[in-house]
Amino acid sequence: MSTPRILAPLLLAFALNALAADPAATSRKIQPNDVIFIRVVGEVDLTMERRIGADGKITYPYLEELLVRDKTPTEVERMIRDGLKDGYFVNPQVTVDFKEYVKEYVNVNGAVNQSGRIELPVDRRLELIDVISMARDLSPKADVDYIQLTRKGQPTITYKYKEIRSITDPDKKIYVEPGDQIFVKERIF
Repeated sequence: MSTPRILAPLLLAFALNALAADPAATSRKIQPNDVIFIRVVGEVDLTMERRIGADGKITYPYLEELLVRDKTPTEVERMIRDGLKDGYFVNPQVTVDFKEYVKEYVNVNGAVNQSGRIELPVDRRLELIDVISMARDLSPKADVDYIQLTRKGQPTITYKYKEIRSITDPDKKIYVEPGDQIFVKERIF
């Protein structure tokens, strides 16, 4: 028994949307210079790559300019789907995936064994304790009661090493964001 021709595109669209619904793949927000791949099932002319401009926008057929910066691929799928529905297509099946990511970093300085930039992975969020580990842990001179996190536009917060290591509740964990500055103070002997 074969699948009727009309159902095959719908099944393909469902499968593509299920793959794109992976939370790890879709939770990262789109940033300037990222490259996204847009698929519209059955519409070869609307399937394309787009590099995000410095202004956070892309151009797309029928829809002109779209502001996609700080949106997830799922949010951009909805934008394109809704835009194409508005007078162009009956029920467009759209998927948006990352093709290239701009690398994002945090900086770790002070009393750690390896100061410098730490590249953030694209598939998951890192906790503050993970970043300290990636800086090859605290140095013997570290003040374990003074780990400072500075985030643009927010007040600086100071943490104690023992406290951040003991957090087990996922809602209370301290996650880093691109551009964060982490400073570990040296003990005064």
